[in-house]
Amino acid sequence: MEQNMNSCILIQLSRKMVLAPCRNWTPISPRSCTAVRCPYTAAMATSPAQRPVRGPHRIAVPAQAQPNTSALKVILPAVILFYSVLLPSEIRISLAEQNLYPTRLAAFVILPWIFHRLMQRQTAWTLWDALFLFGVFWMVLAFMVFYGPGVGLRRGGILAFDVVIPFLTGRLCFRDSNDFRRFLIFVAPGLFLAGATLLMEVMAARPLIRPAAASVFGNLSAYEGGNAVGLREVFIDRRLGILRATGPFPHPILAGILLAGFLPLYFMSGIRKWPLFIGLGASFFAVFSASSAAFLALIIGILLMTIDWLQRILEFISWRIILPIFGLMLLVLHFMTDRGVIVFFSSFTLNPQTSAFRRIIWEYGTRSVEKHPWFGIGFSEYERPVWMLTASVDNHWLLLAMRHGLIPALSTLAVAIAGVVLLSASSARVPEDERRLRVGLAIALFSIILLGFSVAFFGGAIYWFYMMFAIALSLAKAPVARQGAKVRVAVPMHMLERGPQPQRIVKRP
Repeated sequence: MEQNMNSCILIQLSRKMVLAPCRNWTPISPRSCTAVRCPYTAAMATSPAQRPVRGPHRIAVPAQAQPNTSALKVILPAVILFYSVLLPSEIRISLAEQNLYPTRLAAFVILPWIFHRLMQRQTAWTLWDALFLFGVFWMVLAFMVFYGPGVGLRRGGILAFDVVIPFLTGRLCFRDSNDFRRFLIFVAPGLFLAGATLLMEVMAARPLIRPAAASVFGNLSAYEGGNAVGLREVFIDRRLGILRATGPFPHPILAGILLAGFLPLYFMSGIRKWPLFIGLGASFFAVFSASSAAFLALIIGILLMTIDWLQRILEFISWRIILPIFGLMLLVLHFMTDRGVIVFFSSFTLNPQTSAFRRIIWEYGTRSVEKHPWFGIGFSEYERPVWMLTASVDNHWLLLAMRHGLIPALSTLAVAIAGVVLLSASSARVPEDERRLRVGLAIALFSIILLGFSVAFFGGAIYWFYMMFAIALSLAKAPVARQGAKVRVAVPMHMLERGPQPQRIVKRP
């Protein structure tokens, strides 16, 4: 035991030289230095067959990611930005004719950190990053062409800011899957509280959170054509016999989609105990939005997680078989339905009138894109029948194309799809805990992409969705275990306090 204590002390003194390849090492007390606490001491205290494999790649995947001070510093900007998403937009500051909502205020707070990380050049950028940033640049350029250089730069610049900051945060904060696990642990309490407000509003049968914020900061402005035309009323609607709760989110649909998207993230993350339970509980609060998009997000998550479970226990089921079949089904739906597969998915709603209205929006929206394919129409209203009183577009990808042209819409959609594909491809060569996390993120991102054809993302929720795109790219390129190596899964800290625990060895083919 004394030899083990001395070994730990020497290792801590030479941390930079010995532990550089492993970012997950944390100092521990010599009293609890056992074979399962310190992998380098374990190499001296265990048999050669059980010694950890050393190399330039990090191969340890903890069963429970434990937050610590240094790890929090890395993900703190992402945590701050996400908690700002959970605040109502009524909490704002007006400055220089611009409304600084909680997300924008948080973005300005973390902006110096983003510049600092960019100067360090520690992130491996890809062509997908360049494609995404080119699409953002085109957003500003399109507004400058449509409105003129001055007005276009001001209007397009603030929209680009709302897209670039969450994307860069996701690319710079998450070095590997353990950073993402810690992020899920830190945001779980706030996510659960935000979801619980939906239940409170349903029980009270009236909105609570946003009216309370509006009583202090005032109601939000209503916009038409990019200009304020009055004050916006808090959305109140009833469906399935209950109030469509909004909570702190901009709309019940966005509340439901955001919360439901965390179901596969928490269920497949490998997180244990209270963060897992309250994270899963928060995701099921989505049902109180009474939104068809929220129900569809939950169904997609549960269905794909079930398929993933089946393909691991049944040899004749695999993603290589499932994905071609799914693609063939999409082709059949596209050619057998009247208006194609996109309108087919966008018509999933609990209200038949909403479904019909979305089909009409798609028809006249695509006509607008055909007339203005390069630079769009900005905030101007698109041509449509006079009886269509509202100019809202319930399709995020179509709205991007109508406002800024095809290039930003196609580039953003391509990057989102690339995130799903890269996560799926990389999950085939990593340990099981790592594979499950990546598949869970791919499922959540896939549901966001699909539901984007039936809803337009706006407000603070858009920050989280664009951050997800970046997190997918970051984790898909994160360091992974070498093929054929034994992967040692660390025992959680609370188990280690009781003494030495056996290690779990996973043999990868």
